Amino acid sequence: MILARNGIEAHPRLEILGRELGHLHAEAGIGGIVVLLRHCFLLFHSVKSVSMIKTTDLIHVKTGFTIPMTNSAVRPPSGVLERGLFLLSLFTQQHPVRQLRELSAESGLDKATTLRALKTLVAWGYLEKRLDGAYSPGPANLRMAAIFRQTSNFVHRIESAIVATSGQVGQTTSFFVRSNSERVCLARDNIHRDFRYFIEVGASVPLKDGGAAAQLLMAYTEPETPERAKIKAAARYISRGERNRHLASVAIPVFEGDRAFLGTLTITGMAADLDDETLIRFSGMASEELARVGLFTSQKH
Repeated sequence: MILARNGIEAHPRLEILGRELGHLHAEAGIGGIVVLLRHCFLLFHSVKSVSMIKTTDLIHVKTGFTIPMTNSAVRPPSGVLERGLFLLSLFTQQHPVRQLRELSAESGLDKATTLRALKTLVAWGYLEKRLDGAYSPGPANLRMAAIFRQTSNFVHRIESAIVATSGQVGQTTSFFVRSNSERVCLARDNIHRDFRYFIEVGASVPLKDGGAAAQLLMAYTEPETPERAKIKAAARYISRGERNRHLASVAIPVFEGDRAFLGTLTITGMAADLDDETLIRFSGMASEELARVGLFTSQKH
């Protein structure tokens, strides 16, 4: 799968933090993976324009794990760790580089408190301070993302299903999760790289742009409407030309063994080559591969 696994020389304090995050991983599961992959992607692919996942708005419905949708205007973060994490969450693809005054205003923290937290994040490598005084994500995110992928049981399972599916259907196969108003690519095959539709692991696309993945994610994470109920009843969504007039996709939901919704697996290819019957057949093949790794496409036991 597409992700640099190059290690970054670790500061002794980062080794300690890594062990602590290992414990966090056991509880955070996929949500933590999304955070670190997003950090990794935007650090690795854009030195001058880096962004991070908005963790506080991550929509994830896994049993026993919920990331709070914090509204800083109502309740500024209070704990030291919460302040740091909240500040990291303010880096987005729309705002990859932030100034102190912006971070202070959006977090609801005074400038002195914000500055102290930023200095700590810079010291640990999770942020970098630029020559112009602005802040952007630092290299520690890349290292932790690589560790997360190496140790995550879920990532290995979903990657296995994606590779097997892609090999059978000969089309681009990806897995997306929802983060606020965006969908984030958590995993994809490394064989079928159609650059008209290539989305890197960790990259995000606004849900408003449409597409099969977006429609299915909203069906399972937004208040129900007749159209969304129809998507859930079919357990799939087929799109044609929503984002690119030459492409067609089918998206299916992915559930953990306890039937907690995780995200969507999508298969994308040239619309001229894929009629609806073919896409439905491909979705069935993907369902079989997911079942082999203990993941499901139905909420029913």
